[in-house]
Amino acid sequence: MNSTTDIGRRNALPIIYTSGTYYEVGFDVGRTFRGLIQDFLEGYKEFHDNLLPAYETEAGRAAYDLTLVHLNENFPHYVREVQGTADGAHVPFHHLMLLHMDQAVPQAAKAGGRGDKTNGCSSLCVNREGQVLLGHTEDALQETLNYVYIVSAHIHEEEPQGKLGTQSEGFTALCYAGHLPGFCMGYNHHGLVYSINVISPVEVLAGKTPRHFLCRALLSAKTMEIAQQLLRDRGTGSADGFSVNMSFTQQEGDHLFHNAEVGPAQDSDESPMSILTLSPGEHLLHTNRYLRLTHIPEEKGLCMTSSNHRHARAAQCPPPENREDLVTLLSDTEDPMYPFFRESTTEDFVKTVAFGVFDLLKRTWTIWMRNPRSSDPLLELPLLFTWNT
Repeated sequence: MNSTTDIGRRNALPIIYTSGTYYEVGFDVGRTFRGLIQDFLEGYKEFHDNLLPAYETEAGRAAYDLTLVHLNENFPHYVREVQGTADGAHVPFHHLMLLHMDQAVPQAAKAGGRGDKTNGCSSLCVNREGQVLLGHTEDALQETLNYVYIVSAHIHEEEPQGKLGTQSEGFTALCYAGHLPGFCMGYNHHGLVYSINVISPVEVLAGKTPRHFLCRALLSAKTMEIAQQLLRDRGTGSADGFSVNMSFTQQEGDHLFHNAEVGPAQDSDESPMSILTLSPGEHLLHTNRYLRLTHIPEEKGLCMTSSNHRHARAAQCPPPENREDLVTLLSDTEDPMYPFFRESTTEDFVKTVAFGVFDLLKRTWTIWMRNPRSSDPLLELPLLFTWNT
C-alpha cells in the first residue's frame, strides 16, 4: 500500500511521549513516525508541485537560504529540532524545512499565489459562567488526513537557547507529519492553551520568521507578556499571517481568552499585531481571515470564501452558551459547500483532520477524528500544568 491509497478516515491518533534536548526530541519524533512522514511527503502534491520546484530555482533557493540564516540566529534550537526529525525519519532536512517556510520560497520564485492551496481551521472561544471552552477544527488539504499525531515532550538544554534564552519546555500538541509542534492546537505546562488559524496575506516574505516557528515558540510562553513578545518577533517579524486563540489558565482572577491576529512584517522589523481579550460572558469565532487587521491585503481564494461562509452560518445560529452549543456549531454541515466540519466537496478540497475541545475548568482536552454529530470522542487527555519547566 502506498501513500496515495485511499484508506478512508481512520479513527486513530498516535501519541509519543519523549524527553531530551531539542534535537533528541525531534529525532525521537522522526524515528517513531518515520513511515507517516515519508508517506506524507511522497503523496503531498503541494510539496512536489510547488515547494520543491521553487526551491530548485535560483530565486527560491536564495529565499530559503536567507530565511534559514535568520532562523539559525533567532531560533537555532527549533532548527535543530527539525534536523532531528529529518534525521530520525530518514528524509532530507530541506524537505521538512520547505514545509515550514510554506509560501515564502514559491513567492520568491514567482511560482504563483496560494489562494487555491490554503488549508483552514475554525476556532470558537466560549467564556461563560461554568463554561470556559476552546473548540477547534483542524482543517487541512485532504492529503493531510490520517497524517497527524500528538507529541508530548519535556525538553531541557544545558545552556539558554535562541533570542529569548529558552532552556526548557513542557508541552503536548497536535502535529502534522514532519512539522514542528505548535501549528495546530495544544497546551504547555505553564497553563497556556491555544489554537491556530492560518490567514493568507497576499505577500509572504523571505528573510522573516515563518509562522510555523512563531507558533512553535509559543509553546515556551509562561505569560501573556512573553506570548506577545514572541509574536511581535522584534528584530525580524513574521513572514506570514495567522491568528492565535489562547488562554493562560494559571493566571489569577477571571478566566480570559485572547485572540491575536498577526501579519507579515512588510517594511518593518516586527510583526503587525492586534489583540482582542474576551471577558466572562463573551464568545468569539475566528476562521481564516482578519477581523481587525483588515488593512493587510489577503488572498481572495477559497480560504476567504470559506471563512465568509462559516461566519455567515454562525450568524444564523444562537450564540453558544455551553459545550453542547460549541460542539454543535463546529460540527455543523448545513452549508453544503463550506461547512464547519469539512469532508471535502468538489470545490472545497479541504478536510477536517481532527476536532478538539479544551475544557479549562475540567482541565481536559477531548479529541474526535470523525464528526461529533455521528461519533464519540476518540480520546480525552488531562491538561497537566504541574511540571516545572
